[in-house]
Amino acid sequence: MPKRHALSLASLVLLLIGTPAFATDKVKETAQFTDCMDKVDLGAMKNSQWYACYTQELARQDKVLNAEYRALQGRIPPEAKDPLIKAQRAWIAYREAWCKLEQELPNAPGGEVNYQACLLDQTLLQINKLKDVF
Repeated sequence: MPKRHALSLASLVLLLIGTPAFATDKVKETAQFTDCMDKVDLGAMKNSQWYACYTQELARQDKVLNAEYRALQGRIPPEAKDPLIKAQRAWIAYREAWCKLEQELPNAPGGEVNYQACLLDQTLLQINKLKDVF
């Protein structure tokens, strides 16, 4: 391989590695969620406080998910709309089943907190997946 191609390839690799393609616009938990979690009293009824934080954040992120879904419907060709609807319905079923599993696993904090935390994690992943299409 000629040297100029090797340098060009190396420059390209460094450029791609050094440039976070989608990292800057990934949807993450809101500041309200972080504040809520920071205020949890770890000595008294922390599970119910965590549950409340996750439930509130999930409500906020469900709105974002729905907006991204509608935006994607407007960006894709008409023949892709039915597969998108089927995929989203399948994802909802998957999210529910997976999070029910996480609820039953013996991981701390356990139960409903694990379920809500899982729903939030899966929702954030799906929002970002929808944002990255097209």
